[in-house]
Amino acid sequence: MQTRNVTLSLPVELVRQAKIYAAQHNTSIHALVRELLQEKIFAEARVRGATERFLQLAEQGPYASIDPSSIRREELYERG
Repeated sequence: MQTRNVTLSLPVELVRQAKIYAAQHNTSIHALVRELLQEKIFAEARVRGATERFLQLAEQGPYASIDPSSIRREELYERG
């Protein structure tokens, strides 16, 4: 995976709290930012996928062969 350096300007107090949090969790601010960005981006993609699946089911109408109550939430995310 290629990486690229990014410079961020953050409030001093936020950086101080981030350093404390990172130290308490045996990680780095770099790792925290990367993890938070990945969570945010992938969560949005999962929601989009689940929404598309829901809309597909809705388009089939009340006579669809799939019972919406038979679909687990996890399955919607897996298909996203």
